Amino acid sequence: MDKRLRKRFLCKTGLIAWVIIGIFTISIGKGEQVADPGSLQSVQEKLQNEMQNLEKLRTQLQILELKDESEKESENEGIVIQSSSSDNNKPIVINPNDQIILVKEMGDYGVPVYSIDATQVKVADILQALSASFGKSVIVDEDVDPNYLSQYINISIKKSPLQDILEIIIGMRGLEFIQREDSIFVTALAKLNINTAYEYYRDKGVQCYQKAQLKYPNDARIAKSYFELGNYYYDLGFHFLALQEYKIILGKYKSVPYAKEVLFKMGRCYDKLNDPESARRIYFQFMYGYPKDPLVDDALLSIGDSLVQQGLYHEANAIYERVLREYPTEETTAMAQLNTAKSLMKMGNYRDALRALLMTREKYYAEQTKSEIEYHIGRCLYFLKEYQDAGNVLGNLLVNGKKEEFLEDAFFLLGDCFYKQKNYLTAFQVFRKTIETYPKSDRVSYGTYYMGKSLNVMGMSEYAIQTFRDGVNAHPGDYYASRMALEIGGCYFDKGDYWLAYNAFDSFAKQYTDSEFLIEGLLGKADALFNDGKYENAINDYLEVLKATNENKIRNYAFTSIGNCYKSLGKLQDAVKSYQMVLGSDVSTIQDSEGTSTANIKQNM
Repeated sequence: MDKRLRKRFLCKTGLIAWVIIGIFTISIGKGEQVADPGSLQSVQEKLQNEMQNLEKLRTQLQILELKDESEKESENEGIVIQSSSSDNNKPIVINPNDQIILVKEMGDYGVPVYSIDATQVKVADILQALSASFGKSVIVDEDVDPNYLSQYINISIKKSPLQDILEIIIGMRGLEFIQREDSIFVTALAKLNINTAYEYYRDKGVQCYQKAQLKYPNDARIAKSYFELGNYYYDLGFHFLALQEYKIILGKYKSVPYAKEVLFKMGRCYDKLNDPESARRIYFQFMYGYPKDPLVDDALLSIGDSLVQQGLYHEANAIYERVLREYPTEETTAMAQLNTAKSLMKMGNYRDALRALLMTREKYYAEQTKSEIEYHIGRCLYFLKEYQDAGNVLGNLLVNGKKEEFLEDAFFLLGDCFYKQKNYLTAFQVFRKTIETYPKSDRVSYGTYYMGKSLNVMGMSEYAIQTFRDGVNAHPGDYYASRMALEIGGCYFDKGDYWLAYNAFDSFAKQYTDSEFLIEGLLGKADALFNDGKYENAINDYLEVLKATNENKIRNYAFTSIGNCYKSLGKLQDAVKSYQMVLGSDVSTIQDSEGTSTANIKQNM
C-alpha cells in the first residue's frame, strides 16, 4: 500500500555540522595533512569480521581508572587529577602534561561533558588522556597508518560529550570509531563495506538527532530530528517507537511541511500494531486535512481493510465502492476490486467474490497483483467444490507464480483438489512434493495425513501405515496426529488384520482420551472384535460406546451391532431386543428365556 513512500537516509553532512557547530574550535598544526577517507565503492571486507579479529590482537591499551592521586601517580605516567571535592558534580581536571588540560564535569541530564585544551599534541596522547578519564581502552586497528595518530594538532573544545570530541579528533584523521561497553575501536573507512556503511552511518545519524534533541530542545529545527527518528524506527518495523516521535510533531510542530506524511505514517503504524480503530481515526484526519493529496485513495483502502479486520464486511465493501467511484485509476481500482473480493470471501460469499476477481483479472490485471488474483480465484473455486477448475488455476499459479506468500497454500489446496477428485496417485505426489518444498510448514502433518489416506485407498496399506506412524512420531502433539493414529487402525481393519486393528484402536483410545474422534476409536475396537468373531467382547465394547455418547445415529449403530453379536451367538431374543431399541419400541419389560431384559442393557449403558 505504501506505493509512494520511500526510505530515506538519515545521516547528512549538514546535520552533523549543525549539531556540533558553535561547540568547539579547532586548528590543524602546521604541515598537517588530512587523510582521504577513500571511497566506499572499493570496500572489500566487513566490519564485523574485523571486530572478530580483535580477539587475535596480542596487546591492548590498558584501561586507566580514576583513583586516588597517590595510588595512580606511577601508573598514569604523570597524569595529575585535581578535584576540590569528592562530589561527582565537581569538575575533575586531568593534567597528563603541560600541553594537555582535560576537564570532566556533569552536564545537563546527568551526561558527562568534557573540555579540552591542547597545544601541539599528538592525537594518540589526547586519546590516551581521554581513555584515562572515561575508563575505556582505545583499540586501533592494525591496518590504520600510525602516522594518522602521531600528527600534532591544536584543539580547544568546551563542555561537549565524549562522542563529539572523538568525532572531531578521530574524524579529522579520516578514521571512524565504534563504541563498545569497555572499549573504543578505531578503524579506517576502507574497512566498511557498502551494506555495513549504510547501517553504520544511519545509526550515527540517529545518534546525532538524539543529541540534538537533548542539546537544542527549543530550536525550531528540532522537529526534523523527531521526523527522521520516526522514519528510522518506521523502516526498522518499530512502529510503537515511530508513533511516539510522530506524535510529538503533531503536538508541537503541526505547521511543518512533512506533517501530512507524518499523519499518513501514523495510520500505517496503527495498522501494524493491530489497532484498526485508531488507524481509521488517523486516516480520516488525513483525508479531511489533505483532501487533494495523492495518498487519499490509499487511506480509503486502508480504512476498508481495517473494517475487514474487525469483521465489518458490509461497511468495508461500502468504502471499497466509494474508492471505485471516486478514484478510478487502474492501480487503485484493481486494489479496491481485489479487497472487495477478499471481504466477500470472509463472508463466505464465494460466488460473488469469484465474479469480482474475474472482473479484476479481465480489466485490471496488474503485474504486482497477478499471483494474488489467481490464488484467490483458485480458492473460490475450491470452496465452491469446483475442484477440477480450481486445480487448473492453482496448477498454473504454481508454474508461473512469483509471490512466495501464496505458493505454499496453493500447493496444499492443489493436493486436496486431486484427492477430492479421487485422483489419489497425483494427490499423493503433490502432497509429497509440497512437504519436501516446505518442510517447516505448520501444515506438514496435514499433508502427511492425506498422503497416508491416498496410499491406503490405492491398496498400499503397509506404506500407508508407515506414513501414518512417521507422521505421529514427527508431530505427536499436532491435531492430525490423533487422526493418523486412528487411521492406522483403519488400515489394519481394511486389510482384514482385525487383531492388529483392535490393538491400534485401543492404543488410540488410551492415548487420545480427549480427542473429538474418540467415539470412532471405540467403535473401531468393537467392530474389530465383531469381525474377529469375539462377540462377547464386542458386546462389552459396544456398551462402552453407548455410555460415551448420546448421539442417536451412533447409538442406533451400536444397538444394531449388539443385535448382530447376539444373533451370531444364537441368542435371537436378545438380538430382537437390541434391534427394537433401534426402532424406539418400549421393550423394558420383555424378558428372554434366561431372564435377561433390555433394562439390563440400559443399566449397563
